[in-house]
Amino acid sequence: MRYCAYQERCIQEVERKLHNLGCPPRRISAYLRYLSEEDFLKESRYAEVFVRGKVNNNKWGPRKIEVALMAKKVDPTLIQKELAQFDTQWPALEAYWSARMTKAWAHKSYDDFTLKGKLRVFLRQKGFYV
Repeated sequence: MRYCAYQERCIQEVERKLHNLGCPPRRISAYLRYLSEEDFLKESRYAEVFVRGKVNNNKWGPRKIEVALMAKKVDPTLIQKELAQFDTQWPALEAYWSARMTKAWAHKSYDDFTLKGKLRVFLRQKGFYV
Protein backbone atom coordinates (compact mmCIF):
# COMPACT_ATOMS: atom_id res chain seq x y z
CA MET A 1 0.00 0.00 0.00
CA ARG A 2 2.86 2.37 0.79
CA TYR A 3 4.40 1.69 -2.63
CA CYS A 4 1.14 2.67 -4.38
CA ALA A 5 0.42 5.60 -2.07
CA TYR A 6 3.79 7.23 -2.80
CA GLN A 7 2.90 7.83 -6.46
CA GLU A 8 0.51 6.48 -9.06
CA ARG A 9 1.50 3.03 -10.31
CA CYS A 10 0.25 0.84 -13.11
CA ILE A 11 -0.61 -2.81 -12.57
CA GLN A 12 2.55 -3.97 -14.33
CA GLU A 13 4.79 -1.96 -11.99
CA VAL A 14 3.09 -3.38 -8.91
CA GLU A 15 3.26 -6.93 -10.29
CA ARG A 16 6.98 -6.51 -10.96
CA LYS A 17 7.58 -5.10 -7.48
CA LEU A 18 5.72 -7.98 -5.82
CA HIS A 19 7.61 -10.49 -7.95
CA ASN A 20 10.95 -8.89 -7.01
CA LEU A 21 9.98 -9.07 -3.34
CA GLY A 22 9.57 -12.84 -3.75
CA CYS A 23 5.78 -12.96 -3.51
CA PRO A 24 4.27 -16.24 -4.79
CA PRO A 25 2.37 -15.80 -8.08
CA ARG A 26 -0.93 -16.98 -6.60
CA ARG A 27 -0.74 -14.23 -3.96
CA ILE A 28 0.08 -11.47 -6.45
CA SER A 29 -3.41 -11.53 -7.96
CA ALA A 30 -4.96 -11.38 -4.47
CA TYR A 31 -2.80 -8.39 -3.57
CA LEU A 32 -3.64 -6.63 -6.84
CA ARG A 33 -7.34 -7.22 -6.29
CA TYR A 34 -7.10 -5.83 -2.74
CA LEU A 35 -5.18 -2.74 -3.89
CA SER A 36 -7.78 -2.11 -6.60
CA GLU A 37 -10.68 -2.50 -4.16
CA GLU A 38 -9.07 -0.11 -1.70
CA ASP A 39 -8.46 2.40 -4.54
CA PHE A 40 -4.67 2.32 -4.24
CA LEU A 41 -4.35 1.02 -7.80
CA LYS A 42 -6.39 2.53 -10.62
CA GLU A 43 -5.31 2.34 -14.26
CA SER A 44 -7.40 5.30 -15.43
CA ARG A 45 -5.92 7.58 -12.79
CA TYR A 46 -2.42 6.35 -13.65
CA ALA A 47 -2.94 7.01 -17.38
CA GLU A 48 -4.26 10.51 -16.66
CA VAL A 49 -1.31 11.44 -14.44
CA PHE A 50 1.21 9.88 -16.85
CA VAL A 51 -0.13 11.75 -19.89
CA ARG A 52 -0.38 15.06 -18.05
CA GLY A 53 3.16 14.74 -16.72
CA LYS A 54 4.71 13.82 -20.05
CA VAL A 55 2.90 16.61 -21.90
CA ASN A 56 3.61 19.36 -19.38
CA ASN A 57 7.04 18.39 -18.08
CA ASN A 58 8.74 16.41 -20.83
CA LYS A 59 6.96 17.99 -23.83
CA TRP A 60 6.32 14.55 -25.33
CA GLY A 61 4.08 14.10 -28.34
CA PRO A 62 1.08 11.77 -28.55
CA ARG A 63 2.86 8.89 -30.27
CA LYS A 64 5.69 8.67 -27.74
CA ILE A 65 3.20 8.75 -24.84
CA GLU A 66 1.07 6.09 -26.50
CA VAL A 67 4.06 3.78 -26.99
CA ALA A 68 5.23 4.29 -23.39
CA LEU A 69 1.80 3.44 -22.00
CA MET A 70 1.47 0.42 -24.27
CA ALA A 71 4.82 -0.81 -22.95
CA LYS A 72 3.33 -0.58 -19.46
CA LYS A 73 0.35 -2.64 -20.68
CA VAL A 74 -2.25 0.04 -20.06
CA ASP A 75 -5.62 -0.56 -21.74
CA PRO A 76 -5.60 1.02 -25.25
CA THR A 77 -9.05 2.58 -24.74
CA LEU A 78 -7.74 4.39 -21.66
CA ILE A 79 -4.73 5.60 -23.62
CA GLN A 80 -6.88 7.04 -26.40
CA LYS A 81 -9.28 8.62 -23.91
CA GLU A 82 -6.48 10.40 -22.06
CA LEU A 83 -4.69 11.50 -25.22
CA ALA A 84 -7.95 12.96 -26.57
CA GLN A 85 -8.05 15.38 -23.63
CA PHE A 86 -4.79 16.98 -24.80
CA ASP A 87 -5.69 17.36 -28.50
CA THR A 88 -5.79 21.14 -28.21
CA GLN A 89 -2.25 21.30 -26.80
CA TRP A 90 -0.39 19.40 -29.53
CA PRO A 91 -0.25 22.29 -32.05
CA ALA A 92 1.09 24.60 -29.34
CA LEU A 93 3.78 22.08 -28.43
CA GLU A 94 4.74 21.58 -32.07
CA ALA A 95 5.06 25.36 -32.48
CA TYR A 96 7.17 25.51 -29.31
CA TRP A 97 9.58 22.83 -30.54
CA SER A 98 9.66 24.31 -34.02
CA ALA A 99 10.64 27.74 -32.68
CA ARG A 100 13.15 26.27 -30.27
CA MET A 101 14.92 24.14 -32.85
CA THR A 102 14.90 26.84 -35.50
CA LYS A 103 16.59 29.16 -33.00
CA ALA A 104 19.07 26.45 -31.97
CA TRP A 105 20.09 25.78 -35.56
CA ALA A 106 19.92 29.39 -36.73
CA HIS A 107 23.61 30.02 -36.13
CA LYS A 108 24.58 27.13 -38.41
CA SER A 109 24.43 27.54 -42.16
CA TYR A 110 21.66 25.08 -43.07
CA ASP A 111 19.47 25.59 -46.08
CA ASP A 112 15.70 25.45 -45.55
CA PHE A 113 15.39 21.88 -46.80
CA THR A 114 18.02 20.54 -44.37
CA LEU A 115 16.63 22.56 -41.47
CA LYS A 116 13.09 21.28 -42.07
CA GLY A 117 14.41 17.72 -42.31
CA LYS A 118 16.27 18.05 -39.01
CA LEU A 119 13.21 19.55 -37.37
CA ARG A 120 11.00 16.70 -38.66
CA VAL A 121 13.39 14.09 -37.29
CA PHE A 122 13.51 15.85 -33.95
CA LEU A 123 9.71 16.15 -33.70
CA ARG A 124 9.32 12.46 -34.57
CA GLN A 125 11.75 11.58 -31.78
CA LYS A 126 9.60 13.62 -29.39
CA GLY A 127 6.53 11.66 -30.53
CA PHE A 128 4.78 14.05 -32.86
CA TYR A 129 3.19 12.94 -36.12
CA VAL A 130 5.03 14.97 -38.75
